[in-house]
Amino acid sequence: MILKIFTKPGCPACPPAKALGEKIKTKVKVELHDVSKPKGLGEAAKYGVMSTPTLILIDDRGRIKKTWLGTPEEKQVEKEL
Repeated sequence: MILKIFTKPGCPACPPAKALGEKIKTKVKVELHDVSKPKGLGEAAKYGVMSTPTLILIDDRGRIKKTWLGTPEEKQVEKEL
């Protein structure tokens, strides 16, 4: 599984999402995507991300398993793994 975390500079709610990614990276592959950059914006468009932070959990088949708008509790993410 992959946890995709979409953030942007200056977003006051994004630092906790990045911190969650750091905490959970031993349990799931984490990808950080900066939507202020072309590559990150392209990835956000692929998944329909309209706000930051958004976290998307992708299963091993490439399907969206869960999406969170804002930063969920660590245990909420772990429950989905």
